[in-house]
Amino acid sequence: MILAIDAGNSRVKWGGFENGAWAMTGAVERAEIDTLETVFWKLEKPTKIVVSNVAGPDIAKKISSMIANFSITPVWLRPTKNGGGVINGYADPNQLGSDRWAALIGARREQSGPVLVINAGTALTIDAMMATGEFLGGLIIPGVRLMMQSLTHGTAHAHADHGEYSAFPSNTNDAMYSGALNAALGAIERMRTALGRRTGLSPTCIVSGGAATALIRHLTPPVYEQPHLVLLGLVTIAEATN
Repeated sequence: MILAIDAGNSRVKWGGFENGAWAMTGAVERAEIDTLETVFWKLEKPTKIVVSNVAGPDIAKKISSMIANFSITPVWLRPTKNGGGVINGYADPNQLGSDRWAALIGARREQSGPVLVINAGTALTIDAMMATGEFLGGLIIPGVRLMMQSLTHGTAHAHADHGEYSAFPSNTNDAMYSGALNAALGAIERMRTALGRRTGLSPTCIVSGGAATALIRHLTPPVYEQPHLVLLGLVTIAEATN
């Protein structure tokens, strides 16, 4: 079994992968990461452990402590120029977040054509990849929830509740939520148009993250959700590691 761990800005996700499928998966809020210690203690010993961490050194220390009982040296993912069938187009590959790198590799595992790799978490990342596996670059904007928070904290609507999406919102809550969602969708569609012009094809959108469902229902096909995209990329890296 390969144990894959994805420590993000808001949540820590993990999964046990064996025989070509997920044997188990889970996620906790980052503030509740200590609860994973009991979970990991109950797991059978994995053959490999691979980790993506963008949550900082304190979280890295906690993860190291939790997996120490397995007596396995983990792979801490670091972006490189090439890996998992992906060519890193960043001028400095190390500046790319390990979660974005893993998501690109996971997407490459699933798709052979041009693709937009979208992670709709605290931040919304939109990464463009050619059919050759060349990562061209991507966007980082505030996620839908973060946009809402900036509005409620920075305006007179400090106590506004979560609204509903509407093409023509008729109340403030709906106007704020619909505006944030449309901003995210607009960024995706503009990047999709740019990649389509570059390739002459209609790129597939692969979406992961907490806001994936909300985005997918408003995006034109081909589009689908892959909730374990980062973990899948981590597994791909682990499978290629001796």
